[in-house]
Amino acid sequence: MAARSTIGSKGELRTERVKVTRYFPGKIPKGVELESSSSEEEDIGEEKVEEDQEEEEISLPISNVEQAQNVPVADDRRLRRLRARKERSDQTSDEEPTNNRHKENEEEEEEESEESIARRRALLRERIRRQQEEEEGVTEEQEEEEEEIIQHKEEEEEESSGESSSEYESDSEEEEEEAYVKPMLKPVFIPKVHRVTMSEKELKEKEEEEKLKEKELELEARKKESRLMAAEEVRREIENPDEDETSNRPPDIDDTDGLDEEAEYEAWKLRELQRIKRDREERLALEKERAEIERRRAMPEKQRLAEDLAYVREQKESKKKERGKPIFMQKYFHKGAFYMDQGAEVLNRDFAEPTPDEIRNKQSLPKVLQVKNFGRAGQTKYTHLVDQDTSSKDAPWFQNSELTKRSVSKMGGMHDVFDKPTRKKSKQ
Repeated sequence: MAARSTIGSKGELRTERVKVTRYFPGKIPKGVELESSSSEEEDIGEEKVEEDQEEEEISLPISNVEQAQNVPVADDRRLRRLRARKERSDQTSDEEPTNNRHKENEEEEEEESEESIARRRALLRERIRRQQEEEEGVTEEQEEEEEEIIQHKEEEEEESSGESSSEYESDSEEEEEEAYVKPMLKPVFIPKVHRVTMSEKELKEKEEEEKLKEKELELEARKKESRLMAAEEVRREIENPDEDETSNRPPDIDDTDGLDEEAEYEAWKLRELQRIKRDREERLALEKERAEIERRRAMPEKQRLAEDLAYVREQKESKKKERGKPIFMQKYFHKGAFYMDQGAEVLNRDFAEPTPDEIRNKQSLPKVLQVKNFGRAGQTKYTHLVDQDTSSKDAPWFQNSELTKRSVSKMGGMHDVFDKPTRKKSKQ
């Protein structure tokens, strides 16, 4: 809502509330009528009647009123209004011949108005169609809104055609195009993935053209290469006609079958016997392993434990015999722990042997030289920590006291019986 100031009948200043209606482009506001010849005549007739009535009521002329009241015309509001109405009546009397001329041409203008309306509609449709062709990505919602705007404008033109004035009907097409308001389309969001611009289209077309050109160039290069190969082959045949074709080529197929059938049969028989023997040995080993498993399952626990200990002892003794006794401060190769199941030559050698650059007898050397890496910065003063005691007897855990005993009793692995941590203590 808004307000405006007006002057009342008694000359006082007062404010009135005015309702402001929203303006839409291309739509005539409510309560506004286009000027026409008929409305002008009615207004002129009403003004004449009002002026006659006021002149009859006021018997004295303007000059007499001024003399009687001694008030100048510029200061009297009523006198100014009367003079303005008189001037307007003079102007309307001058315009009466033109109004009569408008009445005579009214029928012709009505016929022309229908043609102008049809022409404007055709121009609107053509202009909107041209815009749709220029703009890309117009959605169905936008097209529906455009149709609604066109229909709304056509309805307004039909309503205003009967009440429009002769001046509005005689406007030129240029003025109509200038007065045309472009419809405001609803903005529609398009994801970035689906957005296609002219530059992207041009880039894609250029890439496709480049790919086609590359394929054509590759085909041409292959054709040239094949021609050169054929020419080289023909030249070689002309220069060396007696050369065998298969002399420089590797053998493609093994065609030695059937040359010596008896030798081939004997070789096949030997392979089959070896396969049968290998299968038999594997089967016997599997049966022996199953029998050993069944025998150990039937054994008591103590006897099985004694066998395990004896087996471990035998393995250690056999390893010692194989390894032999190493020399004092000897360097040797490390056996390793990976790929031990493979029968490689490296794994079958004696790892107890000293390295090639190792001194055979270090005991004959002075005490200073009886170290692993003499002369290096990382060499320690200790040899092999067998004859050296690096422990300190002054440490508190070596003292025989109650505190040490309690701490040792709480250490892990110091008890004869081991219980699981998750096992609950039995109630006494």
